[in-house]
Amino acid sequence: MPENMPGPGSEARLLTDDHFLRRVAYSYYEDGNSQESIADIECCSRQTISKALQKARDKSIVRISIVPDLHTGYLRNLQREVRIRLGLDDLVLIAGQNMNTIPSHSHIDEVTSDIAKAAADYLDQLLTDSDVLAVSGGQSFMRPLVQYMSPARVLPHLQIVSTIGFVEARTSNGDANLIAHDLAEAYGANHLWFPCPAFLPNQDMVDNTRKWPIVKDAYEMMMRANIMVMGLWTPHSNEDMVTRGILSREQVDQIAASRPVMDMNHWVFDASGKCLNESSEMQPFPYSLSGLEIPRLKDEIQQRNIKVIMLAGGSPSYVPSIRVALKAKLANILITDHITAQLLLLED
Repeated sequence: MPENMPGPGSEARLLTDDHFLRRVAYSYYEDGNSQESIADIECCSRQTISKALQKARDKSIVRISIVPDLHTGYLRNLQREVRIRLGLDDLVLIAGQNMNTIPSHSHIDEVTSDIAKAAADYLDQLLTDSDVLAVSGGQSFMRPLVQYMSPARVLPHLQIVSTIGFVEARTSNGDANLIAHDLAEAYGANHLWFPCPAFLPNQDMVDNTRKWPIVKDAYEMMMRANIMVMGLWTPHSNEDMVTRGILSREQVDQIAASRPVMDMNHWVFDASGKCLNESSEMQPFPYSLSGLEIPRLKDEIQQRNIKVIMLAGGSPSYVPSIRVALKAKLANILITDHITAQLLLLED
C-alpha cells in the first residue's frame, strides 16, 4: 500500500475531481488495471478507487451498455484509439456508412440521425439540475437532437440558453434560440432568449447591444455554461447564407479568399486552426458576432473544465472541419460515426 495515504479530506477532494474520476475509469475499464494497482499508482486506498468508479458511473463519466456482438470489439478499440490520438475527454461512436458514393458536400441522413440520437441519450445522462447548458443551432444535428430527447426526469433548476443570436428575422427550426427553448420545455427547465441579431456591423455595436438588460442577462448565463453542445459547418454553407440574404456575395468572397475550413457559429477557421475573424490580415472582418466568442472555448475548457460536445459526421466534408475544431481545441467531447473516426485517424 502507498506510504502517504490521503486522509478523509483528501479522499473527498479526489471524489469531486472529474479529472481523477475519468483517469481512474479509463485505467480500470479501458486499460484493464485492477483497483489495487490503480490505488498504488494514484497513492490512495483501494476503497477510494472503488468509490471513484461508483462516482464515475453516477456522473455518467462511465456509461455501461450492451452493444451488438458484431461491433463490440472493433468499435470499442477504434473509440479508444481515436479518443487517445485526438486528446479527447470522451468519444461516442455510432456505426457509420461508406461515404465514397456520395458527393463531398452531401451527408447520409441515416448517419446524421443516429449521431443526433446518440447525442440526445448522452446529454440526458449527463445533465443535472445544477447545470447551465448552452447550445448552437443547426438543422442537421441540433434539431434532430431535440426531436430525439426523451427526458427521464424533470430538471427545474437547469438553465438553458443559445450561444448565438437570431440569424434571420424569421425563426427557423434550426435556430439556436428555438432549440434552447425547446430543450428547456422538454426538461421543465429555466430558459432565456438571447434576443439580438447574430450579425452586427462592428464590435462597438456588439458591446453596446450586450449592455441592454435583457441581452446582458442571457449573455451572462451563456458565460456561466458548464456544458455546451455545438454543431459545426463547412465553408460551402456560406453559399446558402448569400441565397438567404444574410451575407452579401462580397462578404462571402472576402472570407473565401482566406481558405476557411471550418465554421462554428460563423466564427471561421483556416486549416491551421487560426480564427479568421480575429486575424490581422482580415481586419476589419466583414461582420461582428453578438454571441459566444468561439475561440475562447479553448480557455474555458482548460480553466473551467467545461464540457463542449461537438456533433459532426456522415459526410466527407466534416473530416477536415472536425480536424480543425480539435486542433483549435474548441471541443473535448465528440459524437460521430466510425467511418468519420477512421478518416480522422488517416489524417492524423
